[in-house]
Amino acid sequence: MSCTACYLRVESKIGEAFASYGRFLARHPWKFIIACVLVNGLFGIGMIRLKSETDTATVYTPMNSQALRDSKKVRTLFPDKSGVSFVNFQRADEGLEADVIVRAPSGNVLEITVLEEVKQLYNYIVSINVEYDGENISLSNICARDIRGCVVAGDFFFSPDFIVAVTNGNVTFPIFHHPKQGIIFYQNRVGDVRVNGPTLTSAGMLSLRFYFRTDGEKYEKMYEIWKDEFVSKMKSFASKHIEIAFSHSDSLGDELSNTISGDITLFSITFTLMITYACFATLTARWDCVGQRSHLGYPGVIAAGLSIVSSFGLLSACGVEFVSIVGVMPFLIIGIGVDDMFILLSGLSDAQEKETVEEKIADTMRKSGVAITITSLTDLLAFIAGATSAFLGVRNFCIYTGTAVLFCYLNQTTLFVACLTLHEKRVAAKRHFFTCIKVMSKDEAKEVKRSMGNILCCTGSPPTSRKDVESFLDKLPGWLLPKIVLNLPMQIIILILFAVYLAASVYGITILKQGLELKHLVSESSYYYKFRDWSDTHFQTTIPVSFVISSKMSYSDVRNQTKIRTLLDNVKKDVEIQNLTEINWLSEYQRSPFYDNSSEASFISSLKNRFFKSPFFKKFENDVAFDDSNLTISASRYYVFSVDQKSTIAQGNFMLRMRDVASQSALPVFAFAPSFIYFEQYVEILPQTVQTVGIAIAVVFFMTVLFMPHPVLLIFLTVTVAMIMVGIFGFLAYFGLTLSSITMVHIVMSVGFSVDFTTHICHGYMISTGDTRNERVRSTLVRSGAPIFHGATSSLLGVIVLFKTSTYIFMSFFKIMLLVIMFGIAHAVLFLPVIFSLMGPHQKGSRGIKVTDLRKDKDMTFQQPLEDIIQSERLHEEKNCVNYQNRKMYNTRQNDADCDKGIKERNVVGNIVLEQETMEIRYKRNWEGKNE
Repeated sequence: MSCTACYLRVESKIGEAFASYGRFLARHPWKFIIACVLVNGLFGIGMIRLKSETDTATVYTPMNSQALRDSKKVRTLFPDKSGVSFVNFQRADEGLEADVIVRAPSGNVLEITVLEEVKQLYNYIVSINVEYDGENISLSNICARDIRGCVVAGDFFFSPDFIVAVTNGNVTFPIFHHPKQGIIFYQNRVGDVRVNGPTLTSAGMLSLRFYFRTDGEKYEKMYEIWKDEFVSKMKSFASKHIEIAFSHSDSLGDELSNTISGDITLFSITFTLMITYACFATLTARWDCVGQRSHLGYPGVIAAGLSIVSSFGLLSACGVEFVSIVGVMPFLIIGIGVDDMFILLSGLSDAQEKETVEEKIADTMRKSGVAITITSLTDLLAFIAGATSAFLGVRNFCIYTGTAVLFCYLNQTTLFVACLTLHEKRVAAKRHFFTCIKVMSKDEAKEVKRSMGNILCCTGSPPTSRKDVESFLDKLPGWLLPKIVLNLPMQIIILILFAVYLAASVYGITILKQGLELKHLVSESSYYYKFRDWSDTHFQTTIPVSFVISSKMSYSDVRNQTKIRTLLDNVKKDVEIQNLTEINWLSEYQRSPFYDNSSEASFISSLKNRFFKSPFFKKFENDVAFDDSNLTISASRYYVFSVDQKSTIAQGNFMLRMRDVASQSALPVFAFAPSFIYFEQYVEILPQTVQTVGIAIAVVFFMTVLFMPHPVLLIFLTVTVAMIMVGIFGFLAYFGLTLSSITMVHIVMSVGFSVDFTTHICHGYMISTGDTRNERVRSTLVRSGAPIFHGATSSLLGVIVLFKTSTYIFMSFFKIMLLVIMFGIAHAVLFLPVIFSLMGPHQKGSRGIKVTDLRKDKDMTFQQPLEDIIQSERLHEEKNCVNYQNRKMYNTRQNDADCDKGIKERNVVGNIVLEQETMEIRYKRNWEGKNE
């Protein structure tokens, strides 16, 4: 059996299954409608359990990453002492903070008037009070503390000693020697600095950072209330001498949620646009009050809307957290649903020659049911592949969207097809499309001399062919596209343009950047955007890296001390590590008068009872952990600091190098910094994207093999999808986007959409008829051009309202959807038709057609001309059906039964599926088969 015959056999078997389902549904439309609405409504109730996850580190960084595991290990080894002896670089995570950046209009914050204003700002923040559990809570109740009180990074800026140094012009940088606080390394606390040797001459900005306790749940709850009041107070703060930008630990999550919530209101506009377009696009070109079907746009869009409700409800009930990026899902699903709607309507247009409503719905499902099943399955499988991602945001988005795709498919094949049935029953009964009152035909109305207005508004008759129900937009692609793609000069131009497109895409991939600037996640009008912009642009980003020895060992042993020294010396060989800055409790202990290594017991006793008791060395207490006996050191840590790092790629590589140095040490040590939790995405995003997209393409390819088992077809489809994906990756750079966990979501989504567009054309070509490739391409474009055009237009309308959004998530979604639509439709209606016309699977001519009997899998050859076969078939059917000229009298299934008697089998003539139908259908279409 040939590949084409195999393909058509699979198509036939699947199509018959859908046809049987269509007949069953057509007999019980109201039951399906009621059941569908009830099921969707019941699932929707689950939304009362909707929970959101807004923590940025949780959503946009890899789950169970090395940094997260190390963070848990640090938290286990070293207890949280943020309430008694807090040191900022000893934290196991980012902790709880509130930040304020101060900028002087004069360009120099090292002025007495500015520093005095900074002190007033500090006092203003300290005075913030909130009520918690009946108590009045201030900063002093919840701040992280050390022996001096609340820890505030930058509070030395308005201390008398620093002001004296400013007055005398001898402020040292980057280290300031404070009489009470000791050595202060404040390189990260000033921005736009200008120095003269070791002296700081001016600075454009300075920052204050307030740290909060994390050693109890009640303190975290107090902080939640305090930070809201902090934001309110900072927004109302005004000064003539300084300008401020501010933030707190949850600012990004809070602002992102607020921005998403605001942009989701655009969905109502999208819903209205989709209904308007659906109604307009289904408005038949032939005005007829019976055959008019513009009202079918409503159930098509509503079916998609219900799928959104169902997916949200089901997954909320199952405890799957809503993440901010899921906010783009409704815009996507509406486009997918309307796309399926137009495919089903196209199938119904082809079925207008059928006699009964039941057969019309069966024929619709036979053709369009297969098409939307393939596209829905490919979309679903692409999102299932995305659900395997290591990023929580990507995973939950794919789970929500994949579930919505499944519900959308079920709703379209139940609710919408049931509405098609009711529509066709109304048409068969010759009822008005708006009032449902029975009306006359135009000829009948003219005979009884009705007015022109009455004839125009209150007459009609059932359509009998595709052209009777097509809209103006339906006719356009089938008329225009063949003139373009079947013209040889145009074919050459198209192939050249696609070659240029590929070259530009490949170059774009080479310049594509990775990473995500956090400020882009929120609106430019957000206070967090201003803070992040100032911080990233004007301040240095130095990273404190701790090297944690996580196992017990003898620290009094000189050999182990040498290993520690070797480790830190090797770390400092890295070009991005500051050589002069190191925090090492062991070195300080060795240089102190308390050092005693005569034995391990003496070493530990002097360390605990003398060295750590000294106020100057107490800060090192958190760097050493003892076992339960207090006789052995179970863990310790040492710190180095990086140079300024802005590039996300550089930050990711820096993290990997620090881990490599630790792994090469003879000690049981690992490298950790709280910022490594964010850096993980910079090293994971590319392999994760490639892996997820690869899995998605693989499973989609597998499903395509099942539904379209033709090797040439698979090659064309695979190459086309690859070209589309290369274009999407390449043009990210041209659209100002980077590869991140957010764009990764959209790229995974693009796999399904890319297959959707190409599958429609491939499927249409394989079931089309014609003696030459060009004829089959023309037939394909007439059949599939309109649904593809409508699908692309509806998808574009689904996201067009996001064009002016201020949210990076929605803006990146819009840009990538625009790329997918442009590239997808270009490949579907330009590139593939040209390829099919040049080298598509060949179909033999009309003479000497080879017939394969599908029941016996054997070959028979008819040598007589096709016209003779048609004439013979016609005479045979006329004998059975009495008289072909009086064929219109056969309007019931009882009369049609005589014409259909014994016609149950299907044969393949040439490469054409021969549908065993009534005589009227076979003679109103071109030759499709030889009845056995």
